Amino acid sequence: MLDGRGGGAVRRLKEMVPLALAQAGSRARMERALLLASWKEVVGPELARLTQALALEDGLLTVQVADPVLAHQLTYRRLDLLQRLSARFPGKVREIRFRVGPLEAPPPGERPPEEPLTPALLEKARALAETAPKELRERVERAALALLRKRRGSPCPICQAPSEKSPCPTCRRHLQSPLVAKEAERLARGKPPRLSGEPLLVARHLARERLLGELQDLYPVALKEPAFWPLLTDLAQRFRALFPEEPLPEGVQSLLKRIE
Repeated sequence: MLDGRGGGAVRRLKEMVPLALAQAGSRARMERALLLASWKEVVGPELARLTQALALEDGLLTVQVADPVLAHQLTYRRLDLLQRLSARFPGKVREIRFRVGPLEAPPPGERPPEEPLTPALLEKARALAETAPKELRERVERAALALLRKRRGSPCPICQAPSEKSPCPTCRRHLQSPLVAKEAERLARGKPPRLSGEPLLVARHLARERLLGELQDLYPVALKEPAFWPLLTDLAQRFRALFPEEPLPEGVQSLLKRIE
């Protein structure tokens, strides 16, 4: 049987446990808020304008992205982003999920970028940075973005970089490359890519034009002749594999629904 002093210790312990739990919950909320607030610093100013960290639950960080193409690209970069987060917050983030949706308006007085930042423009900066040593690639990528933003002109239809010529001189040069043309053929046939950076970007553009042209040419024939349905379905599957975020032509989509 407990004496008076023992009973007092038990009462004090019962009072301290809820207080300790509340303090632990408060610390967890503060750490979570600090991590979310640090997202923009972790990813850098360019990506910070196009993304927003929303929530952290059970190690899963949810990030809002304004553009579906950028969300797709960032999914492939998530391991790099996870390493950056782990360096600052060890053990706090185990996975990142990118969700497409509108971003909050920037605070009053914050200057917008000089030129619109698009996923293709970010990809072009990354391609330029690939030639630099690994430890310098992040700095080179940011410098490349700064230079690309200062260029004037209409967006290049391939890489979206501002240019007075269309396509831009760099993409125009790659369009004349036999290696890029061969890569475009491989991609259109559903083969894995062999190139990277800007040459791959141009090859994807050529493959897209080729597949869309074949779909549009085949559609009126398949509309009348069911024998061509398997070929139309195969073309549509290859297009979707290359460009999962881009819808098929409306007529092709309608016919595929009938086929399925």
